[in-house]
Amino acid sequence: MPPTTTDRPSWGLIARVCLIAIGIGYNFALIGPIARTLSDQFGVSLGMIGLLTTGVLITHALSQLPAAVPAQKYGPLKLVRYAFVLVAIANLLGAISPVFWLLAVTRMIVGIGTGPVFVGGLDGSRRLGGAFLAGVFGGAATFGLGLALVMGAAFDSFGWSWHLTFLVAAAFALAAAAFGPKDSDEPRPQTGNVVDHLGAVLRSGPLWRLALIHSATFGVSLVVGAWIVIYFREGAITGFLAGAIGFSLLAMTAIFRPIGGALFARGVSWRVIGPAAVLTCGLGLGVLSIGLPSWLAALVSLVIGISFALPFSAIFVLTVKAEPRYPAAGIAFVNMTGGVFALIITPIAGILLDHGVGWIAFAGMGVIAVIAAWVARDPVPD
Repeated sequence: MPPTTTDRPSWGLIARVCLIAIGIGYNFALIGPIARTLSDQFGVSLGMIGLLTTGVLITHALSQLPAAVPAQKYGPLKLVRYAFVLVAIANLLGAISPVFWLLAVTRMIVGIGTGPVFVGGLDGSRRLGGAFLAGVFGGAATFGLGLALVMGAAFDSFGWSWHLTFLVAAAFALAAAAFGPKDSDEPRPQTGNVVDHLGAVLRSGPLWRLALIHSATFGVSLVVGAWIVIYFREGAITGFLAGAIGFSLLAMTAIFRPIGGALFARGVSWRVIGPAAVLTCGLGLGVLSIGLPSWLAALVSLVIGISFALPFSAIFVLTVKAEPRYPAAGIAFVNMTGGVFALIITPIAGILLDHGVGWIAFAGMGVIAVIAAWVARDPVPD
């Protein structure tokens, strides 16, 4: 059953939610455009530079469940403000790091901050504006990823210092801490402790089903976003066109997350927003695995991007329904599984691409999506 609709949030509230979401998204992608510059600066391989992003993702995943207790006790958006201060300090230290190991430590500290930001931001957005505003948060976070790629590439092409990228990330974090939204007056459920939260989520069958479908959408989108350009370039698609298709896929994901939230809030069935969309995604990934002409690959990629996006908000609304005692813990658990999925599958997909059989990765993720669509067809029975 879909959630009760809420009043449409004001444009000011939407802007403040976008601010915190862009602030978190920017931090995940800022290394890519300056990777070669950092490699030369610190005298390390590109593989070592890649570990900077891995470090962020690992600590981001590990910090989410522990963040659920303070989010529920003090308010999710208050936690977001404090966590963004930590993110800002870590980025400022990264900007002045004289040695690689210190830069690596600062990136791991960034992840410790972004985990609570994502949990608190998503839960706080849901409280303030329901599924629609949760979708806005998810879409704006994806936009932040793209913004980091564009700005970082521009800084690098103009020959500006790599330090600037970290300073911009710190500025976004401080702006989010100062001007981000505040918590609603909605009563908070019982607090509990970390053991209570962890035990509740691990014993919840509905949460595991939602975690699977989140992995098949959010997690798979991270893997596809990392490798789709290289996958297309190894076929008959030129580098520029491959990049344009990859960007369009992410753009569709950003645009349709709030649309999916709005549709669910208006009463569109979960089976349409969730399983049907994920099944479409799985079939689309299967089609990409067989090799297509560029125009058809572009069309299928747009459909996949939309399919990635539509279930996002509904998943977390149902997560709270599945675990009303500890909603922040449920959100943290479901979101963490998507990130862990991407951490495991991304390098496996890279190995397959390196051996010329990248199609296996896309076909395999398609199969996972089809299975998730069936398993989560009714994740939270009435």
